[in-house]
Amino acid sequence: MPIRAEKYIQDVEKGRILVGQSIKKAIRRHLDDLKKSRRRDYPYFFSPTHAAGAIQAVEVQRLAYGEKAGEPFVLMPWQACILYMAYGWRRKADHSRRFLKAYVKVPRGNAKTEFLAAVGNIGFFFENVKDPQIWWVSNTVTQSQIGFNRQKEMARYLIEEDPVFNELYGLRAQRIYEKAGGGYVGFLSSKPKDGFSPLYGLFDEYHEFMNDDRVHSVESGMVKRASPFSWIITTAGVNPDGPCEQFEKRAKQMLDGDVQNDQLLAFIYDLDPGDDWTDERNWGKVNPSLGVTVYLGALRSEYEKAVAEGIAKENNFKAKNLNIWGTSRAAWISDEKFKASGKKFDPTTLAGSLCFGGLDLSKNRDITALALLFPPKEEGGKFHALFQFWCPEDNARERNRLDGIPYLQWARDGWLNITPGDLIDTDYIANAIRQAKQQYRLHSVAYDRYRATELVKDLNQEFGHHADTQTNEWLEPYTQTTLHMTAPLQEIEKLLLKRQLNHGRNPVIEWMNRNVVIYMDGNGNFKLDKKASKEKIDGMVALAMAVGQYMTYKHLLVEAYSESDIYIL
Repeated sequence: MPIRAEKYIQDVEKGRILVGQSIKKAIRRHLDDLKKSRRRDYPYFFSPTHAAGAIQAVEVQRLAYGEKAGEPFVLMPWQACILYMAYGWRRKADHSRRFLKAYVKVPRGNAKTEFLAAVGNIGFFFENVKDPQIWWVSNTVTQSQIGFNRQKEMARYLIEEDPVFNELYGLRAQRIYEKAGGGYVGFLSSKPKDGFSPLYGLFDEYHEFMNDDRVHSVESGMVKRASPFSWIITTAGVNPDGPCEQFEKRAKQMLDGDVQNDQLLAFIYDLDPGDDWTDERNWGKVNPSLGVTVYLGALRSEYEKAVAEGIAKENNFKAKNLNIWGTSRAAWISDEKFKASGKKFDPTTLAGSLCFGGLDLSKNRDITALALLFPPKEEGGKFHALFQFWCPEDNARERNRLDGIPYLQWARDGWLNITPGDLIDTDYIANAIRQAKQQYRLHSVAYDRYRATELVKDLNQEFGHHADTQTNEWLEPYTQTTLHMTAPLQEIEKLLLKRQLNHGRNPVIEWMNRNVVIYMDGNGNFKLDKKASKEKIDGMVALAMAVGQYMTYKHLLVEAYSESDIYIL
């Protein structure tokens, strides 16, 4: 059974398998340590018997998920290699395991959670330790439950198929447990209580962790165990300052020989510096299960989406499919692509047309933006968007003089409304919304709930509380969280890239688009980040809210209206 692991080691060493430098270094470390183990003063030795036992313990299990659910768990060579090293290396003093922590970074689709579930069953069923506690730990309870449920299903096969196991072990909704002992498998949903004594900690999707509090809680409880084991399996993420990437940096320093950590096993499937992520010949370097659980055609499809659907999709493909660390903040749509979608037109052609509004109310001295989004009247037609911007005169002159931003030229050209004094007079904004309601079929206007002013209250009172909205108000609050902003921003991305979002070549909105920085959370959701953006982005925020308002109420449109295309004037 160790033949696959040993062949994988030799194939990597001889260059017969395409892998990155981190994997080559992990293999070289193993081979170098084998030579060192011949010395009497070297504290570790390699036990082929223990290595084979771990592999066998997994391959008596059955898969729990997908098309092959219920079939025997046949380890792929890279998985067999990890187990081979993790359980084969022993301490000469007492023959206990050398490694107390394993870090495995591998992209989505490479069966990492199923593998971790099988490892958890090694700890619970095969370690021969009194009262074993195995804990699943993730950033969310839901993610922890996913891993736990996989392990429970695999345990169910073991218990049902083996009379001895059936006598010794049982299953509950949230437990795999010993009938006659105190051992169990569970998932962490809150801070551990007294009596917490993990044998294994199974940390899934470590890149999502905002801090190491849960890791520390689990590992501090391991001091009661003679030979505990922490297993970390993850993809890359978008939080370079989070605990996962910081830990990975130390793991790579260990593989480089700059830091000594004999208790850590690290298998990091990465592209190397200088590798072209768009070249599919490199994709197998980071996807060791390619052709088994990951398929080139599926990767190509995701790559095409990454190229066609904008920065959020690109970042997600890089992190989840190629293990490339991203940043939670990044530029959005290029100036070239944004401009290519716009074309000047006559706004009077929109008179009487249905539209949805987005109002980004500013602080007293900043820019306030109103965006009106006009859905097409025919399927396949373009959406149009009109923008109005307001800025106090004193601030406009100051920005023009100090920062070189052409506020005054924009005002002369009719793209920016200058209000007298140093504060915005909201009467100008109220009049613009009244005028829009008279000129167009204005369905409703979304605004940031945290910028609610007397303006909103007064207009809703004036218009009457009978709008065809969820609140019956013409001006509705719109929550600007990643959860609520992702869908409209994805729609804007898609339409801009398809050149179906006409913004009329408005120079103010083109400038604001160049300023945009997006914030992306660990789940791939994103929003516009005003604090991180280098300059004003109010018009883009207003546009996103207008698109969000349209997406909320587009079911009210006639059937001829497209449900997927958006255009802006």
